[in-house]
Amino acid sequence: MTNLNIIKLFFCVLLGSYLIISAVIIFSPTHDQMNPSEYAQELEMEMNMETARTSFISQRDKIVSNLMAHGDYRCCLMKPCTYCIEKTPGHGEGAICDCLADIVDGKHPCGECIGEILEGHGNPYLSEYFPEAIADELGQDHLDEIRKIIEEKYGEKENE
Repeated sequence: MTNLNIIKLFFCVLLGSYLIISAVIIFSPTHDQMNPSEYAQELEMEMNMETARTSFISQRDKIVSNLMAHGDYRCCLMKPCTYCIEKTPGHGEGAICDCLADIVDGKHPCGECIGEILEGHGNPYLSEYFPEAIADELGQDHLDEIRKIIEEKYGEKENE
């Protein structure tokens, strides 16, 4: 084989490899190139999502603050829930939260409050009332387990 043939063979192999690699890249199902317009829309949507989230949190905080100022938002958590703003009937009638009174009366609070209390985010001054109130929703047969969770989360045994 002459040097010229070797060089031709080398370039043919090189060109063939380039064509195969190009075809794999272009026709690969994972190849998802966006045109600049699509990329700009996706970027704007991500930015709008963060702006929308920030706006939502700000609106939520204003609603809760206004309701609290008028005595219409009495939550049992350290940081008031948002569940009662939107849920009706029962909890959230007209965006009013009275989970604190429900807890003290032995009635279950809203679903968000139950979860947050069980995570340890309830008002610790109300911890003695939590087991009975949560058992009102979950069932009295779970009262002992609920008491253990409350004791673990709030560090003191509630009055029985």
